[in-house]
Amino acid sequence: MRLTELDWTFVTTGLPDAVAAARERAEAASSAGGKDLDVVLMGGAATIRSALDAGLVDELTLHLAPVMLGSGTPLFTGGTPRSLVQRAVIPTKTVTHLTYDVA
Repeated sequence: MRLTELDWTFVTTGLPDAVAAARERAEAASSAGGKDLDVVLMGGAATIRSALDAGLVDELTLHLAPVMLGSGTPLFTGGTPRSLVQRAVIPTKTVTHLTYDVA
């Protein structure tokens, strides 16, 4: 399936600018459609850690799968300490979905 209806915006001036642009687009679409829209940031540990450090994250959802990879980039080391308030835990046979509010 080819996705031809997507409207891409590339931001090369950093994560805060990319999130600001996404928020502007979501607000405009929300006004036009009459329904609230969220900005979702997806990525690896380095991207998410940068967003947390910049104060750009208000909700964090982690999908924890019990697979030993042997290496990787830790999400919760270094950076600015943040308090996480657990909002939801949804366990399944293969993954546990954890949702936190970022304080």
